[in-house]
Amino acid sequence: MPHREQPFTIGIEEEYLLVDPETRDLVADPPEDVMRDCEALIDEDCGAVRPEFIRAQIEVGTAVCQSIAEARDKLTKLRRCV
Repeated sequence: MPHREQPFTIGIEEEYLLVDPETRDLVADPPEDVMRDCEALIDEDCGAVRPEFIRAQIEVGTAVCQSIAEARDKLTKLRRCV
């Protein structure tokens, strides 16, 4: 059986920490609407936002991209959303 090379794909994830603006401490218990609001802002074509194990942290990641240029474009759009 001939070996078929898989097409190149790339995705980028970033982690954001939620910080209390007054104390500058990590938010121990973020408001429930934070994730909902972030999800509403993100265009699904660009990527997604997900909660992390640490409650003060969220992950934003691009969709699967076919090139570095496409990944850069989607990451730029994601950063403008959040």
